Amino acid sequence: MTGVIDPRRVSLRSAELPKLGEPDYLDRLANLSYRVQPLSAAALGIGIACLAVATGLRFAVGWSESDLRYAIFLPAILATGLLAGVPVATGVMLASIFIVGWAFMPPYFAFKSLTSPELATALWSQFSGLCTILFAQGCRTVLNRLRAHQLKNDILVSELAHRGRNIFMVIEIILQKTLASDREQADALLGRLRAVRYANELLIGAPDQSINVMALLLQEFAPYGGEGQLKVDGPNIDLEPEAARHLVLLFHELVTNAAKHGALSSATGLVSVEWKWENQNLILNWKESGGPKVAPPVKQGFGSQLITVCAKALSGTVQPNFAPEGFTCSMTFGLPSSRNQRRMH
Repeated sequence: MTGVIDPRRVSLRSAELPKLGEPDYLDRLANLSYRVQPLSAAALGIGIACLAVATGLRFAVGWSESDLRYAIFLPAILATGLLAGVPVATGVMLASIFIVGWAFMPPYFAFKSLTSPELATALWSQFSGLCTILFAQGCRTVLNRLRAHQLKNDILVSELAHRGRNIFMVIEIILQKTLASDREQADALLGRLRAVRYANELLIGAPDQSINVMALLLQEFAPYGGEGQLKVDGPNIDLEPEAARHLVLLFHELVTNAAKHGALSSATGLVSVEWKWENQNLILNWKESGGPKVAPPVKQGFGSQLITVCAKALSGTVQPNFAPEGFTCSMTFGLPSSRNQRRMH
């Protein structure tokens, strides 16, 4: 994506963040199994639907193939046992034996007495059906327990997130009162604290949602961005949680420095951020222009030290350049190779 973005017009949730953990059909089936109670109307409906599908398939393959008389109903029994429980699955098994004997054994659509081989086949199918039901019930029990634990964990995560927000609020108040006489230092500490809080909320509040470079940039530019303040160019690269924690702090320091001494301190300033994925490394270039003249710092401040620490935590390197026309910085981070990439539109 190449272009100019006004971060003030983009909410935290409106950044392009593809969900890695969107529920697939297996998740939906597990949730259905958890919600459907045995002997309920929903369970009965599932049993009737499975039986109807199996019967329809049995009609489709023909009436005379004896090897398919009962086998085609076993998946229906299994599905009913998983989704609706033992009672309805047992009913489906008995109904399938009746349907086979009535509709798929000559004379068709008539009640008849079974020969010894046919009776043996029916008894064997009943035994197979019972084994299928027992297996399905075991799987259903495991799925329901896992779902129950997941719901408990969701409640616990929500509670921890709520307490974490309260703790951050208390710390902010303490910092504001403690450093009331040094507003600049208080704002610097509060900015770093809020960057950490944002990373935590992004990770805890949306565990199934991917975190990418663009989302972190938009968050940090939101307080400063005006029209034409940010230009980005790079693919959508998903970040692991720990990588996002360090990268958001690094971005915060760069943006804060740009707001104090660089491009963001001028209405005509521009920050260009380019990144790419190359040889299992995230390569990111930061370039400021249109701001005041830049001079190298006399000594390394805490912000610069924090950038270095974050880069090391990401197995990366940072190469700053304090050119008079604008600060630039080349960064390389060694991230895990399982990157989900697609070009941003």
